[in-house]
Amino acid sequence: MKLYVNGTSPYARKVLVVVQEKGLESAVETVFCDPWSDPAALLAVNPLSKVPALDLEDGTTLVDSDLIAEWLDASGPAPRLLAPIGPARWRALRLAALARGVTDAAFAAVVEGRRPEAERSAGWVSRQTAALRRAVPALEKARFPDGEPGEPEHFDLGDIGLAVALAYLDFRHAALGWRSLAPRLADWYDEVGRRPSMQATAFG
Repeated sequence: MKLYVNGTSPYARKVLVVVQEKGLESAVETVFCDPWSDPAALLAVNPLSKVPALDLEDGTTLVDSDLIAEWLDASGPAPRLLAPIGPARWRALRLAALARGVTDAAFAAVVEGRRPEAERSAGWVSRQTAALRRAVPALEKARFPDGEPGEPEHFDLGDIGLAVALAYLDFRHAALGWRSLAPRLADWYDEVGRRPSMQATAFG
């Protein structure tokens, strides 16, 4: 199967981390492309020209990072990155949803900043930045609801989404200074950032 990605996409990186964590590197052919240039190979599997896109052996195409991540998790070897039932599943999905919201706001601000200067909306960028400042402490509370210490060895789909969202803030929004907003989360991120899956998928 072929996975279409871009080296600066947080959505693609989330899936790439899952590939690494599940040990699927030999089963997944990674195709790097620029979705903004509408490459023919990507358009053939995803007419929206968005990454990630996973082209399966039977010709089925999966789009959307969360869908692809769950499919890889369910199709790959144990252990699962998302519990099938119970509180652990809902904890992971809740954290993943919050992290996705942070990623969406951060990405939207980047895209707006690339528009011609005369067409940019400073108000829109400010709104996204304000949302990020509110959301980062909320992420910390969601990851450590009882104030317990971090567990970097526990790394499920929610944690992966969270780690990639924070990595994207470092990559595109360094001026935000998110670590000062969530010091406990910063310590956790520094630990999980050393995982091979995070190191192998660094933005760039």
